[in-house]
Amino acid sequence: MYRTAKPSQNFVERRATERKPTALLAFVQHPDGSRSACQVKNISDDGAMLEFLGAQAVVLAPTFDLVLTGAEMRYAVTLVWREGQSAGVRF
Repeated sequence: MYRTAKPSQNFVERRATERKPTALLAFVQHPDGSRSACQVKNISDDGAMLEFLGAQAVVLAPTFDLVLTGAEMRYAVTLVWREGQSAGVRF
Protein backbone atom coordinates (compact mmCIF):
# COMPACT_ATOMS: atom_id res chain seq x y z
CA MET A 1 0.00 0.00 0.00
CA TYR A 2 1.45 3.38 -0.92
CA ARG A 3 1.92 6.00 1.80
CA THR A 4 -0.63 8.25 0.17
CA ALA A 5 -3.14 5.44 -0.14
CA LYS A 6 -6.07 5.50 2.26
CA PRO A 7 -7.97 2.52 3.67
CA SER A 8 -11.14 1.66 1.82
CA GLN A 9 -14.43 3.00 3.14
CA ASN A 10 -15.30 -0.55 4.25
CA PHE A 11 -12.29 -0.73 6.62
CA VAL A 12 -13.37 -0.78 10.27
CA GLU A 13 -10.77 -0.26 12.98
CA ARG A 14 -11.73 -2.44 15.94
CA ARG A 15 -8.95 -1.42 18.31
CA ALA A 16 -9.80 0.90 21.18
CA THR A 17 -6.23 2.26 21.30
CA GLU A 18 -3.74 3.29 18.61
CA ARG A 19 -1.14 0.81 17.35
CA LYS A 20 2.48 1.99 17.50
CA PRO A 21 5.00 0.46 15.06
CA THR A 22 8.04 -1.06 16.79
CA ALA A 23 11.02 -3.29 16.14
CA LEU A 24 11.36 -4.58 19.71
CA LEU A 25 13.05 -7.94 20.17
CA ALA A 26 11.25 -10.33 22.46
CA PHE A 27 10.67 -13.99 23.16
CA VAL A 28 7.71 -16.17 23.97
CA GLN A 29 8.05 -18.10 27.20
CA HIS A 30 6.07 -21.30 26.59
CA PRO A 31 4.28 -23.08 29.46
CA ASP A 32 6.87 -25.90 29.30
CA GLY A 33 9.71 -23.38 29.89
CA SER A 34 11.06 -23.30 26.32
CA ARG A 35 11.47 -20.01 24.45
CA SER A 36 10.92 -18.78 20.88
CA ALA A 37 12.47 -15.56 19.54
CA CYS A 38 10.18 -12.97 17.96
CA GLN A 39 9.94 -9.30 17.07
CA VAL A 40 7.10 -7.03 18.21
CA LYS A 41 5.99 -5.37 14.95
CA ASN A 42 3.36 -3.12 16.55
CA ILE A 43 1.95 -2.61 20.01
CA SER A 44 -1.03 -0.94 21.65
CA ASP A 45 -2.33 -0.68 25.20
CA ASP A 46 -4.35 -3.86 24.66
CA GLY A 47 -2.08 -6.12 22.60
CA ALA A 48 0.65 -6.62 20.02
CA MET A 49 1.51 -8.17 16.67
CA LEU A 50 4.44 -10.58 16.78
CA GLU A 51 6.60 -11.88 13.96
CA PHE A 52 8.58 -15.03 14.63
CA LEU A 53 12.20 -15.20 13.52
CA GLY A 54 13.65 -18.06 11.48
CA ALA A 55 12.06 -20.65 9.25
CA GLN A 56 11.06 -23.03 12.04
CA ALA A 57 7.33 -23.16 12.75
CA VAL A 58 6.47 -22.10 16.29
CA VAL A 59 3.58 -23.79 18.06
CA LEU A 60 1.79 -21.38 20.40
CA ALA A 61 -0.37 -22.26 23.36
CA PRO A 62 -3.63 -20.31 23.85
CA THR A 63 -1.92 -18.35 26.68
CA PHE A 64 1.78 -17.66 27.30
CA ASP A 65 4.22 -15.00 28.50
CA LEU A 66 5.75 -12.42 26.17
CA VAL A 67 9.09 -11.08 27.44
CA LEU A 68 10.58 -7.91 25.93
CA THR A 69 14.36 -8.31 25.65
CA GLY A 70 16.40 -5.51 27.19
CA ALA A 71 13.52 -4.04 29.16
CA GLU A 72 12.85 -7.38 30.89
CA MET A 73 9.13 -6.62 30.83
CA ARG A 74 6.87 -9.66 30.97
CA TYR A 75 3.26 -9.75 29.77
CA ALA A 76 0.76 -12.56 30.24
CA VAL A 77 -0.92 -12.77 26.82
CA THR A 78 -3.71 -14.60 25.03
CA LEU A 79 -3.35 -15.66 21.42
CA VAL A 80 -6.00 -13.95 19.25
CA TRP A 81 -4.94 -14.91 15.72
CA ARG A 82 -2.11 -16.62 13.85
CA GLU A 83 -1.11 -16.41 10.17
CA GLY A 84 2.20 -17.81 8.91
CA GLN A 85 5.07 -16.35 10.96
CA SER A 86 2.86 -13.62 12.49
CA ALA A 87 0.53 -13.68 15.48
CA GLY A 88 -1.72 -11.25 17.32
CA VAL A 89 -1.90 -11.31 21.11
CA ARG A 90 -4.00 -9.53 23.74
CA PHE A 91 -2.56 -8.39 27.08
